Amino acid sequence: MIKGVTKSIIEINPRNACFEKIIVILNSNCDVPDKEEIKRQAELMTNTAPEYLKRQRRLYRLKLAVSAVSGAFLTAISFGLLYLFV
Repeated sequence: MIKGVTKSIIEINPRNACFEKIIVILNSNCDVPDKEEIKRQAELMTNTAPEYLKRQRRLYRLKLAVSAVSGAFLTAISFGLLYLFV
C-alpha cells in the first residue's frame, strides 16, 4: 500500500522475459532524477536479475550437496565406530 499523495510512481515494461513490469516509487524527499536515468537503472537491474537468481540457485544446490555428503560421511563413521566397539 502506498501512503500519501507526494510519491511519484513510474511504471516500466522491460524487454526481459522474466519481468512483466517494473514499478519504481520515488522518494518525495529526493530531487526528481532524469527519466532516462531511472529507465537505465531499471534496465540494469532487470538484466542482472536472471544471472543473480541462477547464481543463488547454484549456491543453494552446492550447500545442499555438501550437507548431504558430510551427513553421509558422519553417519558412516558413526556406524563404523559402533560396529568396532559393539
